[in-house]
Amino acid sequence: MGNNNIATGSVRRRSWTVALLGGCAAAAIMCGAPAFAQQGAEEDRANEGERVVVTGSRLRGVEEAVGSPVFDIGREDIEESTVTTVDKLIQQTPQVLDLGVSEASRAQNGGAGNIVYGTGINLRGLGPYATLTLIDGHRAISNGRSIDPSFMPSLGLERIEVLADGASAVYGSDAIAGVVNLIPRRYVDGGQVFARYGIGDEYDERQLGASWGTIWDSGQAHFAYEYNFRSNLNGEDRDFFRADQRGRGGPDYRPTLCNPGNIVVGGVSYAIPAGGVTAANRASLLPNTSNRCETLETQDLLPEQEYNSYAATLNQEILPWLEFVADAFHTERTFARIVAPGTASLNVPSANAFFVAPPGLTPATETVQYNFGADFPGNSTSGFARNTQVTVSLVADLPGDWQGEVLATYGENRDNSESYLGVNNGALNAALGSANPATAFDPFGLNRTNPAVIAGIANQIFLAPTNNELTGYEARFDGPVFTMPGGAVRLAVGFERQEQTTHLGSARGNPGTPIVFRNFDRTVDSAYAEVFFPFFSSTNAVPGLRRLELNLAGRYDNYSDVGETTNPKIGINWAPIDDLTFRGSYGTSLRAPIFAELYGNSSALFAQNYSDPTAGNATVTGVALSGGNTALEPEEATTYAIGFDWEPSQIPGLQFGLGYFDIEYEGQIAAYLSDLTILRNESQFAGTGIILRGAAANQRYLDLRAAGIPIGAGTPPNPVTIFVDGRPQNLGVSVMKGFDFNAAYAMEFMGGDLNLGVDGTYLNTFDSQITPNGTVLDKKDKIFNPLDFKMRARADWTRDAVRLYGAVNHVGEYTNDLVTPFQNVDAWTSIDAGIAITPGEATAPLLEGGFTVSFDVRNLLDEEPPYVNLAPNVNGSGGFDATASNPIGRVMSVSLRKKW
Repeated sequence: MGNNNIATGSVRRRSWTVALLGGCAAAAIMCGAPAFAQQGAEEDRANEGERVVVTGSRLRGVEEAVGSPVFDIGREDIEESTVTTVDKLIQQTPQVLDLGVSEASRAQNGGAGNIVYGTGINLRGLGPYATLTLIDGHRAISNGRSIDPSFMPSLGLERIEVLADGASAVYGSDAIAGVVNLIPRRYVDGGQVFARYGIGDEYDERQLGASWGTIWDSGQAHFAYEYNFRSNLNGEDRDFFRADQRGRGGPDYRPTLCNPGNIVVGGVSYAIPAGGVTAANRASLLPNTSNRCETLETQDLLPEQEYNSYAATLNQEILPWLEFVADAFHTERTFARIVAPGTASLNVPSANAFFVAPPGLTPATETVQYNFGADFPGNSTSGFARNTQVTVSLVADLPGDWQGEVLATYGENRDNSESYLGVNNGALNAALGSANPATAFDPFGLNRTNPAVIAGIANQIFLAPTNNELTGYEARFDGPVFTMPGGAVRLAVGFERQEQTTHLGSARGNPGTPIVFRNFDRTVDSAYAEVFFPFFSSTNAVPGLRRLELNLAGRYDNYSDVGETTNPKIGINWAPIDDLTFRGSYGTSLRAPIFAELYGNSSALFAQNYSDPTAGNATVTGVALSGGNTALEPEEATTYAIGFDWEPSQIPGLQFGLGYFDIEYEGQIAAYLSDLTILRNESQFAGTGIILRGAAANQRYLDLRAAGIPIGAGTPPNPVTIFVDGRPQNLGVSVMKGFDFNAAYAMEFMGGDLNLGVDGTYLNTFDSQITPNGTVLDKKDKIFNPLDFKMRARADWTRDAVRLYGAVNHVGEYTNDLVTPFQNVDAWTSIDAGIAITPGEATAPLLEGGFTVSFDVRNLLDEEPPYVNLAPNVNGSGGFDATASNPIGRVMSVSLRKKW
């Protein structure tokens, strides 16, 4: 499956793809003289000189990516959106799913590494790293894992283009599911300021922004600044995030890790009474009793986020045939997340100063199921993500309507996540074993532990800075090579070099533990070619062939660490009549492992609570291993797409599109460190060593401890009976097939302009093997997997100074197959609505040039997320599905916008 070959060391290349590259380059040389002789007139640049970027192509003079669907979010859409940041704007596209890198849920693929709570764009739900994010067609600095598109202020964007098709033949790694291209604003003459405030139940958001642009005879400059703030949303403020789900028709998932907790001896549980237990009242310890409690409801469902973002563009003509172009951005996002108090199953020896055993028992040790909430708060996290990038280029108009460009990019990323109240297991074990009340830890419900001892236990730090640099160079040339009856055959060729450096830092342990950095680098040398053949166009159209275009692209990438690859792509557009265009494409794509997957941020063992179906879905403590995996190989995919676009001349204003996509995806890299429901798929991991039980689990744990792997969090049970290898692995094999559809209609209505539209996606196949030798599973429409139906319908009506707008967002019903019997999860529909008033040149100087006041409501009917039978966990979801619905509820906003 797939046509790309990539592996460590020397790899044979596809001769026909290399021939395509060489042949296209040769055509440029051989056909250059006739092309130069033609001296074809260069097309006017849009917007008084702006160079139009076509996502999915390197060619000028081509109006669209041949054969591939592109969804456009224009400037007007950006200004009229009811959301505040670019990531939320893109997520409204039905093809984007909130799986993996998300501030709301870290349990899916890629989520474990998202320790700074960013949001990545996940087209098709194929994984957060299978979508490439670009700025004006060139790569952007990442945090070594993914790119949060909200580094760009919305005022700095002209439009966003989403190419929902494989594009590695054009752009290289990561473009498996598609590309998101952020097009910055240029050629703007004037300024703009705006302010927005939104409020919901125990939630608020604020946004301020300003931009200014100017145009002169030989160039332009534009600058934008934006401030965004979103408050945290705590689980305590949403009653659907609860372990006790009996009131909603579900089970009681409350764990027994409480305060007061439970004493367990010989497998028998004894509930510690309210107020605690001492030798004097140990008769109150009754066998086969348990305290149960909510342990996670106080954690944040959404962290607090604050953004300061800047963007700038500059164009300057140096000579009549030479132009200097630059774009730059800088952003700093800070976050803070409240987490629930820690819990543990403590091994308490009889030497403990506060030791109490159930009546008639004299055990040497006993287990106390415990919650540290009364002793110290949860180990909340905070940090920042800071990104800066500058790209400069020289664009030269060459003879024969050719154009050349040399480009250089430099970007820096600085991420940091820190926490200071982790459990010091060494100090805890020492205190549990102390016979001195002044130095012992009391787990028996009376909270008699000396504050100095508490301070020594709750003092473990975890600092995880990540520093990244990206240096990129590119030289590219494009122009006509010869003329066919349908027009000029155009060729683009180019060379790219990327130099990536990552510094993974970690400090885990006692206060004062120094940060240790591990440094990694990668270079990627690439060559590409693309050629466009217009067989039929308006100049030679005949019945049945009003337009026929063929596009061939190929790219060769050589990685310094994981080998080399070639990837081709073929696209075709055919218009049998003027109103109807059919399109199709075929190509291969790849994704090279990122540094975090290869090397990991740290290797550690984490004691975690798993839902165990072999124990009646009870919560069982196991141990998971984090870290990197240098044996990883790149992911590979083969993509097909066909579709049509129809604009009937008989019905002015109507547009309709339908597309079919087929993706075969091999060797997907997955990590299960954050998946606390993994035991429900245990049979799929047979023979991989990823899940071990019993003596094998304990031996693996002991071997890793003997090798010096530290305890990262929690208190491992003794013995360890469940072990999970949470490191990244080449495991997944997926086949995805489905349809995209869109329709729009513009008309006059009641004296104004009415625009209607709908966009959606329907998935009819998603077969997945968790491991290469595992059972082929139908994962379509299953929880935490791509859903079969997602749609957004919109309408707006404008008359004079008033604009009314609204949208309906719909996610279809799906199956929760993590419980037995399976649960049908209801569909979720939310409505957004608003009104904008633009008085125009009215009665006050303030209004001259454009002043707009808007009132909008997101989730107008305050629809709660559908109930999902799932126990809450530290990584999101529980009582609801954070990947398919939004826990915020209704948000009402007012905004003011002034242009001049």
